[in-house]
Amino acid sequence: MSATTSPTPAEGRFRVIRALAGGWWLLLLRGIVSILFGIFAFLSPGLGLAVILGTLAAWLALDGIFTLWQAITGRPAMLGTPRGGTGWLWLDGLLSLAGAVVLLMMPIASAIVLVLLVAAWSIATGIFRIVLAWRSGSWMLGLWGALGVLVGLWLAASPGPGLLALIWVVAIQAVIGGALLIGFALRLRRVHHDPTPG
Repeated sequence: MSATTSPTPAEGRFRVIRALAGGWWLLLLRGIVSILFGIFAFLSPGLGLAVILGTLAAWLALDGIFTLWQAITGRPAMLGTPRGGTGWLWLDGLLSLAGAVVLLMMPIASAIVLVLLVAAWSIATGIFRIVLAWRSGSWMLGLWGALGVLVGLWLAASPGPGLLALIWVVAIQAVIGGALLIGFALRLRRVHHDPTPG
């Protein structure tokens, strides 16, 4: 008589880490792109609204594409084993792509509407990243998600500072979040090359 045993929380977290570790370099690339975007936004705060919208939409689109690519390919090839831990990556990537489409389809939106849209995106993706961090046991990914939620809440509560303040806040989030993502990617690289639990 065989008894089926459910995986322990530690085993479940390791499965999620293994699923992400196969595409550690994609997370590293996302972190680098995020930092570069943040630096660009700091150096060019006086650009016109159309350029700012286009740049922000491009960043959201790149983040979404990298996340979806991670969801598709970022897992070890195990015959007959269903992919685990990628559902939140799909939601994260689709939300980022949806944010990019909304920005491109509404070029004459007011600064307040843009602030609220980015605030909603930041809160939603932050929550998804916190859930993924909880499932993977990574405090760096959790800190990245918490940062997104806090920035989104601040923007939603104070939309008046304007688009320039929004770009600076998003730039700060991009640089800090990119640094955290690079640290997480390097941790996953170690797991990828030595995929043993413990």
